[in-house]
Amino acid sequence: MKVTDLSLGYDPVREYTLAEPTGQYRFAENLMFALSDPALGMSMWLHLGTFPDDFGIWEDLVFVHLPEGEGTLWSKSYARVPVEQRPAGPNFRAQCLEPWKRWRLTYDGVVHSTTPEEMRTDLGKEGATEYLGFDLELEMRGPVWDAHASAESPHGAGSMAEQVWAKDHYQQLYTVNGTVTLRGETRPFSGSGVRDHSRGQRGVNMDQFAGHALISTLYPSGKGFGMQRMWNPEGRVTLDTAFVFIDGQYEFASVLECPRLGPNLQYSGETLKLVLASDLGEHHLTGVVTASGYSSMLDSGMAMGTRPDNPSGFFVPGFARWTWRDGSGGEESAIGLTERSERNFRNPPVVK
Repeated sequence: MKVTDLSLGYDPVREYTLAEPTGQYRFAENLMFALSDPALGMSMWLHLGTFPDDFGIWEDLVFVHLPEGEGTLWSKSYARVPVEQRPAGPNFRAQCLEPWKRWRLTYDGVVHSTTPEEMRTDLGKEGATEYLGFDLELEMRGPVWDAHASAESPHGAGSMAEQVWAKDHYQQLYTVNGTVTLRGETRPFSGSGVRDHSRGQRGVNMDQFAGHALISTLYPSGKGFGMQRMWNPEGRVTLDTAFVFIDGQYEFASVLECPRLGPNLQYSGETLKLVLASDLGEHHLTGVVTASGYSSMLDSGMAMGTRPDNPSGFFVPGFARWTWRDGSGGEESAIGLTERSERNFRNPPVVK
């Protein structure tokens, strides 16, 4: 369908965080922002969420990937945050300036500085620290992609009702502009990214979560895509959703081929293949990983860093440069979120 309103008619109240939990055990609210500036060679994966056992405590979790060879910055902290300041943690805050249209992200605090190899082979340790600040404004460039609607479409499969990490989830593509202050220098930041917002119980029945892939990219021309696949320990895909946005046309899509996280974790350079199919045709995308964050999945959340023999599996919020080739031979490339996880490498997901 041709899009004239990026909200697609969804209630603007949905954009704001709840003042109180629903009463469900371990009910949580979570927001994620992934963004890249190719000129700076910098990508960020930013997360805000409630602590599962106390809805009033918020966690901010940050991965900042610097240009090749300059390392990874990270932080994880908690604070009891007044309702009027949410969603926010001690250092990172997100503000909805205009529902479905504009957001503002700010960070003012200290981060740990490490190498990707240290994060890949061990849990995060408090070592060298430095100041990080940013002030960024996001302008939405794609329509709201709702997981319920996508799963229930002829191109989707599974359901949000089967998920153990949330029951309500949506995403949206955007461009970003602002400034980043690091190592005594304030520089302009200009790029693109994706955000999501989830609600539901988290940390309950996590033994039914075995892995996922979540990939989204916005291109300079304005077109974009997104896909999300989840599977259980038996390999059954419990959520299979995707969309494409081309020349203002927004269509749900099927996932024909999806890159899975392998046991040999690589920070960058891995080549990925993704194939989607919509009513507009087949869409073939090739990705090359540009940066990877490393964390370990726990029932209460995520531990920064990981170990090769980690029994709870790996959660890798990364980025890749995705090249999209169209039927006429043209192509376009851009960096986008490429987030994957895996708890059992011996049991791949099966689409039925």
